[in-house]
Amino acid sequence: MVKLKDFWSFNPEDSSLSISGPAMQQILGMLPKGDFALALNLSSRANGKSFTANYYTRVKKADARLSGKLLSQQGDPVSSLAGRKILLEGIHTQMRAVAVLDANGAFAFERVLPDVYFLTLSDLDYPNAIRTSFPIYEDSTQVQVSMVVPPGLGVDTGAKTATKQTPPGSLDARSSVTQDGKGPTARSIPATKRSAPSAPLSAEGVNRAVFSATAVEQDQPVNKKIDFKVPAGTESVGVKITVFSEESLLNPILSASEVEQLIKKYEQSRESPPAKKKYSDSWSYSVVGLPDTDIQLSASGLANKLEYDAQGRMTKTMCVDVAKQTKNAALNISGSVGATNIGDKLLPITTTVELTLECRKPKSSSAKSGRPLDQAIRPA
Repeated sequence: MVKLKDFWSFNPEDSSLSISGPAMQQILGMLPKGDFALALNLSSRANGKSFTANYYTRVKKADARLSGKLLSQQGDPVSSLAGRKILLEGIHTQMRAVAVLDANGAFAFERVLPDVYFLTLSDLDYPNAIRTSFPIYEDSTQVQVSMVVPPGLGVDTGAKTATKQTPPGSLDARSSVTQDGKGPTARSIPATKRSAPSAPLSAEGVNRAVFSATAVEQDQPVNKKIDFKVPAGTESVGVKITVFSEESLLNPILSASEVEQLIKKYEQSRESPPAKKKYSDSWSYSVVGLPDTDIQLSASGLANKLEYDAQGRMTKTMCVDVAKQTKNAALNISGSVGATNIGDKLLPITTTVELTLECRKPKSSSAKSGRPLDQAIRPA
């Protein structure tokens, strides 16, 4: 308990109370770190009269410092993007912050709250192509993040070994996160609840390529580059985006009547429904180079905020007309896919982008009628 009488000043002319800036900093320094409710009680008694007022507010206090750097696929610092902005977005806290890259590709954020975050290089030409996701835990004070710039984006990374080739769908350097705090207690998942590993898709073919990122290791982002060449004379390109989360297999799919019964149960018992898991797996993708900008082929989010089919998959497919763009030359498609297994190492998550040449576009729709994939993604 903090006694405000040691910090406030009374003005007898208008009977007002005030707390100076330095005094408020002292008070805030006494508060514990975290997310909690703060009760403020004001009371006085003079000349036989008394006054009492109670105020309640929610307080979020954080001491974590997030520092990071931008790397080439060879692991060299990227200096060519100095002055560009890095965006930090908290999923639950709705925290938003901006940092600026320095000459060494480094950036930092102060007083970051515990949450699941997306960190993105601000780029209108390649939205979400340079992005990673990770949690910051309740007791963390120092967090270090590295982000890798995928090749094929026209970005001069300044890497000394830029001529070194890597196969499609892979990166030499990996995005990574380290922090001094500990995550939540690992969940005990019965073996019967775990699904069998999915058979890997064929990554290469004459008319098809699959780019997939599977995150198994806890809290370590996995990002894979997209590099696909559409030959001149191609009329259309098919895009299939899938997010597969084994966590979703632990949660049964309920019918409307079952949901209604659960609501009645909690209303009658006056119990609160169980809180959603705060540290949920994350996914992201960015497909760059397709001609129709009305289709948002860049999106990201948490696994527990999407709808799944019975196999734990979410799928979005579309057919994009590229005849105009490939009339006289080939078309290059780039970007990245990403996934982070947050909070455990038992239930991996996979984000996949599959590109195919020549697809059939439904007569009733067109590429320009597409909705953003993070809104329209639904079970296939």
